[in-house]
Amino acid sequence: MARLFDCFSALFSFGLELEAAIAAGRAVPAPDAVQNRARQLLEQARTAARDAGSTDAHIESAAFAMVAWLDELIARHPGWSGSGAAPLQAQLFNSNNAHSEFFHHLSALQPDEGEVREIYWHALAHGFKGQYYFENGDGGELGKLKDLHGRQLPVVPLALQTLAEERITPQPYGTPDPPAPRVPERRERALMRAAGALALLIPLAYLLWTMLGGPREPSPTLAQRVEQQLQAFACADLAASPERNGTLRISGFVPVPEDIARVEREVRAVPGAEAASFDLRLRIWPHCEVVAILKPYQARNQALRQPLKVRVPSAHEHRLREGDPVLVRVTHADQEGHLRVDYYTADGAVMHLDASRGLSRLRPGEAVELGHDIPSSWLVSPPFGTVLITALSSTVPLQDTAGAPPFELASAYLQRLREGLALNEAAGRPIADFMFLETVAR
Repeated sequence: MARLFDCFSALFSFGLELEAAIAAGRAVPAPDAVQNRARQLLEQARTAARDAGSTDAHIESAAFAMVAWLDELIARHPGWSGSGAAPLQAQLFNSNNAHSEFFHHLSALQPDEGEVREIYWHALAHGFKGQYYFENGDGGELGKLKDLHGRQLPVVPLALQTLAEERITPQPYGTPDPPAPRVPERRERALMRAAGALALLIPLAYLLWTMLGGPREPSPTLAQRVEQQLQAFACADLAASPERNGTLRISGFVPVPEDIARVEREVRAVPGAEAASFDLRLRIWPHCEVVAILKPYQARNQALRQPLKVRVPSAHEHRLREGDPVLVRVTHADQEGHLRVDYYTADGAVMHLDASRGLSRLRPGEAVELGHDIPSSWLVSPPFGTVLITALSSTVPLQDTAGAPPFELASAYLQRLREGLALNEAAGRPIADFMFLETVAR
């Protein structure tokens, strides 16, 4: 019976041909024609998978992974950025967040869903990056995910480096060559060699004794083993700490509700962690990625004598009500710097408060208040939920401020933010502070 991957192989081939043509600069069809052909092949794959006995849930999950991969391939074409064509994920799945949903779906797969996992793994192996667009090679989270899920596939993929160690063809001789005949030696020469060997063995034996009797590297603790397991969760901020009674406490944030149960299940599966306690909360995307980006700069800020501080006077008990303005008060750190304040909404967008202020330099300890002059269309409005306000300061202006729109999707902005911080790290020594608020209806 055909595997699920076999049903989608024609669509994979189409995507790889498209990728090769784009990379080589060859002529390719218009975006509409490419999307129409992709939809045809996707429907054929769905039909073949149903005929092979796959469930609808497995088929749709695999189809979503394929669409996310194809959308990323199409987005790489330099001439299609202004075509105006909606991505396949929006047309077929009513989503614009496939770059992060892909990894949420992947992390939710169960051990018996190996055929679906195979589709996701091949999408990663053939270049899908999604929310990890800033990584190159397999040295980061993408490499860990490929390795982690590759080991769970029905047929584990062969690592390329093992080909140098495996013999492809049988060797002609299965036994070593016989030893050559020895020439008789004199007794005196044999005694001298024996004495020399003994003189060499004595210090070697002493060295071996000291090495075996010395301190050995300790085996990883239970908390360290659990921490390693927690690294598999994408866009999560989790920590394992030992309690006084010998149990573990797992605390932190996950991006989707399904991950709460999954964290508890996988941690309790680790030998010795069956009695672990949990304090897990939600931190949705893009908030989880923003915190991951700014965390080292927040730590640098907290080490200052007078750190950068962000407050929201218009919030009451950490809540903003419908129709409230977003008034942000920032007290600068004990150093001069250029300030940027961003407001991340509950639905994946970001508003830059008074973006032009990033061009003026603030004095040490200077306080500024932003948000008084924003238009009425930017007052708190649905959808309600958790919002994130960040303040970022650098001794030199960040490089991505030129031409930035005042309101944009976080997915587009975060890539520029990462690049700008990387360029400013040495000269600008950036620092950051942030706070979470809840927006509610009146």
